[in-house]
Amino acid sequence: MWQSYSRGYFGITRIAGVCGMFLPVVVFTSLGFSIASSPWFTWTQHALSDFGIQENTALLFNYGMIISGLLALVFSIGLMKILVNKLGAYVLALSSLALVGIGIFPETIFTLHFLTSASFFILLAVGLLIIGVTSGYNIFERKIGLLAMALVVIAL
Repeated sequence: MWQSYSRGYFGITRIAGVCGMFLPVVVFTSLGFSIASSPWFTWTQHALSDFGIQENTALLFNYGMIISGLLALVFSIGLMKILVNKLGAYVLALSSLALVGIGIFPETIFTLHFLTSASFFILLAVGLLIIGVTSGYNIFERKIGLLAMALVVIAL
């Protein structure tokens, strides 16, 4: 079985895996530093997107979202290579492009920001749900599916 895959296949999936590992690091570092440098921020009265328009956090937050979206895009391309049912990976790719859009279009561009942020959260949940429901062809896919379902539950 392993001989049937080309060296390029493993290179792409390896790069995608590394991007998948760095993705939460970039997201949480960007958010963590934004929160730490914003004493005005409260979870009950502000949205995370508020960081994208504040003078002291805009660059960190917006570039963090753009880089995270690009990392997620590469990761979803890797998922397209390894999952039998690729629909969920395609939906995750769309959600990663929406995450890039969150960084490009801050809240001051309300309509575009709203469309990209709403699209991101909806597509992320749907993509993870599809992966969770359709995975199960082998042990590896079942593990990915269980993780995806757990992330959907956490997101809700």
